[in-house]
Amino acid sequence: MPSQTLLIDFPAVVKSKVLEKLGVYSILKLRKVCYNLRQFIDESPLKFNNCAIKVRTFGDCISIIMESPEIDSLVFRADGNRCTMEWEKPNGVRKKVMEIGNYIDVFLKELGQIMKHQERVLEELTKIGCVHTDEVVFDECTVDQIAKFLPFFHSDDLNKIRIELPYEEDEVDDFRMLNLQEIKHLEQWKNSKCVKLKAWDFCVRIQDFLHFEEVDIDCKMMPVQNIVLLKESFLTSSTLTSFDMLIDDNFNEREQLHASFGMPSLPVDQSEPKEKWFFRIPNNREVLSVTFNKTDRFNFRRIDILDVAKGAVIK
Repeated sequence: MPSQTLLIDFPAVVKSKVLEKLGVYSILKLRKVCYNLRQFIDESPLKFNNCAIKVRTFGDCISIIMESPEIDSLVFRADGNRCTMEWEKPNGVRKKVMEIGNYIDVFLKELGQIMKHQERVLEELTKIGCVHTDEVVFDECTVDQIAKFLPFFHSDDLNKIRIELPYEEDEVDDFRMLNLQEIKHLEQWKNSKCVKLKAWDFCVRIQDFLHFEEVDIDCKMMPVQNIVLLKESFLTSSTLTSFDMLIDDNFNEREQLHASFGMPSLPVDQSEPKEKWFFRIPNNREVLSVTFNKTDRFNFRRIDILDVAKGAVIK
């Protein structure tokens, strides 16, 4: 009976052609077959179909989310001194394996293999173990957990940070200021261009977000002096382009807002009550547009002066 020829026994060019037909999930599974095959995969500049990669953290877990026909996500969970790795496929099938080592180390190793074979990624991991990604999502993470994870992401590549803080139903303090001291000094926070924050239990300091280009915040309260500060910052900032705020508690400082902003630049349509102001930006053909609607949402935008509604007063 003739002996079977294994994949590892084929010439390198044949193995490469076979592997190029496989997706992310199959490549990662093959790495676990044997040492020689794993070495070949790790040392080969293979290319396979690109898929979007998103990294998400929540509690003591990290997940890799992929737009791939083979696999939806990989989830890494701390389990004592080991790591539980769970694969979820598009058909809902899940598989769990146990890996020895810290879950962050296992995550970095697996993500490195995925990113190594993406044509759009120039490097897989730096020598200090940073991950190259455009966006990171922190879901149900506390600020101290975010401070622990954020340094793992390369600051030169990270453009978007999304944070959803845990909701604490039993919290009775109506005025809790969100303290970002642990993360706002990090290069990843300083260099990112966009941030989206859901912090329903907290008030936030506008000053922590003025270096971004695009900001979207859901928070508990926003004092009128912060709204005024944001408006003044837009008039002098070289980076701010949009800033959205949704306030959970009722915004009841409308009179103080009018005292600072003046009356709206356009008549208010009672069928869709919202107030709108336009402010000149010094030495610029752009103007600042500020909209406040009945759902307690503020929208700040830099727009071209030609896009200002006809008949509007520019202040």
